[in-house]
Amino acid sequence: MSAWVYIRGWLEFSGQRSEAERIIRQGETEGWVFPEGGWLDAACYARAVRESQVDEVLARIRQIAALPPADADGDRVCGLFLVFHEVKGQQEWQVRDGDVLVGQAPPRYDYLWK
Repeated sequence: MSAWVYIRGWLEFSGQRSEAERIIRQGETEGWVFPEGGWLDAACYARAVRESQVDEVLARIRQIAALPPADADGDRVCGLFLVFHEVKGQQEWQVRDGDVLVGQAPPRYDYLWK
């Protein structure tokens, strides 16, 4: 049995929401929600998955991150995910500049898992 990985975070859009929704619908949609109301156009994700599913979730987020700007302002999809692996500890996935930067999460987030 593989380890559990807890993934939670959000993506913010600047006109790319419909394309992001299309990408999300191409795979497992459980865990994804699109909050309504207010000025923020975002998608949130919160789900515990098996270690074997993490690469699929990350690939989908990378695909969304790579979406081009929707207007002349050049605003891209951005966001942040905290990913806790039962064995390997916690990572931070920063969604910015058309990519997902994966690194060790700062210790200030440790309280979320203790």
